[in-house]
Amino acid sequence: PAAHENRLMRKLLCLPLFPALVDPYVELLLLEQKKMPGDGDTLCEDACDDDGYKGSAGQKPGRSFTWRELSKLNKRHNAHVAYRGKVYDVSGFVHSHPGGMEQIMLGAGRDITQLFESYHSLDVTKLMKQYYAGELVDNELPVFPEMGSFYATLLKRVDEHFKANKIDPKVDNWMFLRYIVFLSFTCICWYLMLHFSSSLLLGILFSVGWGYGMSLVGFTIAHDSSHFAITHKPWMWKMTAIIAESTLYSGYVWAYSHLFGHHVYTNIDGADPDIATLVFWRIKWKQKWLPRHFYQHVYMPAVYGFFGLWKWFVDFTSLLSLDIYGTRMNPPTLPQIVNFFGCKLLNITFRVIIPYFYMPLSSLVLYNIVAALGYGYWAALITECSHCVSEVDWPQPDDKNVIRKDWAEMQVRATQDFAVDSWFWTVFTGAHNHQTAHHLFPGVLQSHYAKITPILKQTCEDFGVEYHCVDTAGEALWCHIQHLKRLGQTVEQEQEKETKKD
Repeated sequence: PAAHENRLMRKLLCLPLFPALVDPYVELLLLEQKKMPGDGDTLCEDACDDDGYKGSAGQKPGRSFTWRELSKLNKRHNAHVAYRGKVYDVSGFVHSHPGGMEQIMLGAGRDITQLFESYHSLDVTKLMKQYYAGELVDNELPVFPEMGSFYATLLKRVDEHFKANKIDPKVDNWMFLRYIVFLSFTCICWYLMLHFSSSLLLGILFSVGWGYGMSLVGFTIAHDSSHFAITHKPWMWKMTAIIAESTLYSGYVWAYSHLFGHHVYTNIDGADPDIATLVFWRIKWKQKWLPRHFYQHVYMPAVYGFFGLWKWFVDFTSLLSLDIYGTRMNPPTLPQIVNFFGCKLLNITFRVIIPYFYMPLSSLVLYNIVAALGYGYWAALITECSHCVSEVDWPQPDDKNVIRKDWAEMQVRATQDFAVDSWFWTVFTGAHNHQTAHHLFPGVLQSHYAKITPILKQTCEDFGVEYHCVDTAGEALWCHIQHLKRLGQTVEQEQEKETKKD
């Protein structure tokens, strides 16, 4: 029976995200579930209690878990997750997870509700009952209401569009060409920087290209692999992730910061690592104002250039503390530790060791700084324009740690798109100009977001959900600069506006 359960789960989890493509097949699988070999008993009759729930081995079904107790259940032999207030023991399913063991273990010991719903068909929840272990009695981070009709309708409409046009949401051969071009551009600029290192002008020029190329690799290969969006093959995600990590930052740290932090709790103070309180900027009203913030709209765009170097060092501090700006991280496994330091060593080899044999130390330092600026300016300014603006919502939970908004609606209201009709900005920002579609469909390959955005806009109009979008990248950047200026030069004046949005 256990093997049969895992076989059913693998089939369900391999299905497309969108429910309309799933329903007929789910019915067949549930019929298959009832036709168990042996005496004809169904899975539920064979392995569940009177309420239809299966308890963990050695535990009384229906026990209560605090979030701190849950947080300790993050080992392969004892892996538990929480979904919609219920705790599930998935230890027996870890090795059978079709998305890979590493992916399911990232979520072990925590509430996976929003990520689960944005990456899987909801029909999978029908079989989760078999792994029921108990109830979660409190919450580490804010929780959201049940999925509303807005998101359900949007999922259905996008599904129907993809199905009618025979589009696989994780496949686009043109994206592989884009990956190859961007990675090749990065490597060529790096090589030419070495070859022409004796020429200050050419050395700086190719260093800028090298840094800019790394940002393109980050926006495409690294970003898509971190969201498991490059084909349906876990080995492909791993391979592309290693390429990206050797060039940029740790995928292990990024997964917790980006997937479990920013993507779930967008613009929520204390839960979104991307809006962490740092001494040199003020981007949210709840943060204490300091005199140094008065000119932050002038100096912060310059500071953004060091964004890449900052993240490189934060990887190490996060690994040691198992915390990334307030987001708890599970202890890494030995393979993850080897991967972390192996990729960092490769990164140092390309940045320092090889260049050391081609140029003096002064040039090596200069060109690395220039490359870091080339990466940082492009990456930071593009990402900050989507959420760190005054036009979007900055939601906060109530005293019960609940966000009184549908999660999908909150994502739309907390995000601003820009230049969505521009091929250039879609290609060279990794479709970050379609950030709203990305937050609602994170497992879809980025080249498909331009197809989703018109459907999203129409659905927002039908349901009265405010969709934020400006026509150009310049306008988006200006919104961010003005946000920095407003919070740098205003102490409390606009807090009423913040409260109304909440």
